[in-house]
Formats: sequence, structure tokens, C-alpha cells
Amino acid sequence: MNLYTSLAAIILYIAAAGIQYRTRNRALGKPGAIIGMAAVFFHAIAAITAIHTVDGMDLGVIQVLSLITWLICLIILSASLHRPLHNLLVPLYPLAAMSLLAEVVIPESQQLLQHQPIGVLCHILLSILAYSVLTIAATQAILLASQDRMLRKHHLKGLPSILPPLQTMEAMLFELIWAGFFLLTLAIITGGIYVDDMMAQHLIHKTVFSILSWVLLAILLCGRAFIGWRGKVAIRWTLWAFACLLLGYLGTKIALSVIIHATIA
Repeated sequence: MNLYTSLAAIILYIAAAGIQYRTRNRALGKPGAIIGMAAVFFHAIAAITAIHTVDGMDLGVIQVLSLITWLICLIILSASLHRPLHNLLVPLYPLAAMSLLAEVVIPESQQLLQHQPIGVLCHILLSILAYSVLTIAATQAILLASQDRMLRKHHLKGLPSILPPLQTMEAMLFELIWAGFFLLTLAIITGGIYVDDMMAQHLIHKTVFSILSWVLLAILLCGRAFIGWRGKVAIRWTLWAFACLLLGYLGTKIALSVIIHATIA
């Protein structure tokens, strides 16, 4: 991992967050956009070099978290160029900076993948992309629920004044769900094709929860298309699907850590 690249990204993220906070009631300005893009660029280099090492692919929790926060910032920043979503960058930039700082401070993990076929690497990449997009969707759902509750109580200051209109937030939510569902579908398909003997590789826990998340998302999208689901119903199904995905990922990490330590002992 390039230390200077990480530090540059951290400094740029802090600067971009400060600019975005001061101009939160206006559209995304050129200075904030340029500094944000520079931060995302240096973050990309830092995240890729942290994962792609000379000894193999390091897929530790910190390294994957850094890659996920980079993808989230990239997606939201790109969407902010044509949608009023720039205020979401105010908390996202510091979060990305914290993930980079953790990557610098915490020692490198030993969860290395060596000499893996291209199909397995595609499965891993698609899984990370799906997880990242659905993380944004879950965050969007939480913000949408908070915004709706505050508006119903006629609290027009604070969060409702910062976030885009409800219609824009809900439209963005379902765009993210469709994108996450598509990526998760490809991740499950490539996993079924290229990952051999899933029981021996201790991946059955992740597979079950990933498929359950896929089913929940499929039901939500069908409900949206044929019944017109929206609002609280859409928020609940989104969060349930994300919770399954989160349980699958964290559960697999914990299980592998226990198995590795038991083997060493």
C-alpha cells in the first residue's frame, strides 16, 4: 500500500467534506467536485495496492471496507453531478477517510488469495460491488425513513432541509436496488460456476444468506412493479435484504477467523 497516496486521499477527503458542509444548501460546486474527484482517485490507488499485494490478494476486513467506502463515494459523487445528492457526501467523505486511516494504522492481515483463476476473482469483484451498492441502498433507506418521519411531524429544519425531496430519494433508492440486485445475481451465478466445493471452503454460510438476500430483493422489486410498493414497505424489505447480506459476510469472516485460530492452536 502506498502510504503517501493514502495520506493524500485522507487530506483531500477532509477538505472536500469541509467545502461540502459549507455549501450544503447549494448545488455541487466545481471546487468541491474537483477535490472530491481527486480524493476518490487517490483512494482508488490506495485501495487497489492494499488488496493487490506481491504475495496475493489481501481481502482482510479493513482492506475490503476501504474498497467499499471508495465505491460508495465514487457512486454518490458521480450521481451528484446530475442529482441533488451532494449533501450525502458530507458524512461519506469522513467515513472514507477513517477507512483509509485504519488501513494505514492497523497491520496487514494474512487472509491472502494466491493463484486464483479469473472466474473466482470476477466472483469476488462482483460480490464487493454488490455489497457496496446495497450498502448505499440501505443507507438511503434509513435516510428516507428518517426524512419521511420528520416531515410527517412537520419538522422542516435539519435533515429534511439538507436531503433531496422524498420523490428523488425514493427514485434513487430503487435505482440502487436494481443495480445491487443485478450485481448480486451475477455474483451468485459466478460463485456457482467457479467456486468449487463450497462446504470445504466454509462458504456455505455466506451463500445461504446471499441467496436469501437475493430472494428478498426479488420480492421487493416484484412488489414495486406489480403492487406499487413504496415508502415504509420498501424501506423494510431493503433493510431486511441488506441485513442478510451483512450477516453472510460478517458470519463468514468470523467463522474463518475461528477456524484459522483453531488450526494454529
